[in-house]
Amino acid sequence: MSVRQWIPALVLACGVGATAGAGQADDDAVTPTLDVTHRARALNPGEVVVVAISSALPLRHVEGEAFGRPLAAWPHDDPRQWSGLVGIPLDAKPASYTVRVRASADGARTAAGSAVLAVQSKQFATRRLQVAENFVDPPESEVGRILEEARRINDTFARLRTERLWSGPFIRPVPGDATSSFGRLSILNGEPGSRHQGADLRATVGTPVRAPNGGEVVLASELYFSGNTVILDHGYGLFSLFGHLSRIGVAEGRRVAAGELIGEAGATGRVTGPHLHWAIRVGNVSVDPLSLMAATEAMK
Repeated sequence: MSVRQWIPALVLACGVGATAGAGQADDDAVTPTLDVTHRARALNPGEVVVVAISSALPLRHVEGEAFGRPLAAWPHDDPRQWSGLVGIPLDAKPASYTVRVRASADGARTAAGSAVLAVQSKQFATRRLQVAENFVDPPESEVGRILEEARRINDTFARLRTERLWSGPFIRPVPGDATSSFGRLSILNGEPGSRHQGADLRATVGTPVRAPNGGEVVLASELYFSGNTVILDHGYGLFSLFGHLSRIGVAEGRRVAAGELIGEAGATGRVTGPHLHWAIRVGNVSVDPLSLMAATEAMK
């Protein structure tokens, strides 16, 4: 049985849209008007889109969908302002996609809005790597472990915490630049593998790895492919994964703040040398961590 690494990848596209509700002089008769806008570094597969939802009246609940997946939104200090994140899947074809938003306000009033995301095509690079054969075609004795780890990871990413544990821009977990880009196709020992669903950041063994933003440690374990691994749940369907650590510095269940030490970079698992693998999931879609940094740069 040939088992491939599961690590996720995501892509997003963004657009602008708005829907108008009926405006009345008497607030009791007003239907909330949703204004839906977006911003993103680009409109390509693997990008993160920030969706902004605003209304003339305070909103009690906001939800939506994009690319066939739920969109989770959170309120700002002003309950008339909400935000959400959308990830453009790696397999998204060039086309216009609609982000649909629904909201409720006091008095059982509801409103709907939408934004059109015009996804553009993107050419991803290819890389050729030589790794230990057991990481390309694992032995039968390891298959059960690999499948159980994949199930555990998928279950972790499927949880939705309706609490925002992060604020402000996401920061680099290590100072080093990316040495392998998101979405790159890997040819492992001459065999086509999966697309790279994260960013590999330059780091020597022992380099401190710091939380890119606030979150809770929901996994801290040694895994077959990604070695010593930590996953942070940032809330509202946003997760960070850090792979190939030489040392895990946090325990599951611990809450961490931006910049807090969570481990040290290394070369455990399927690697060709020491580095930090940083992967991001948004709404169960794999996206480029550098895109998340750019998209949240102006956020508070």
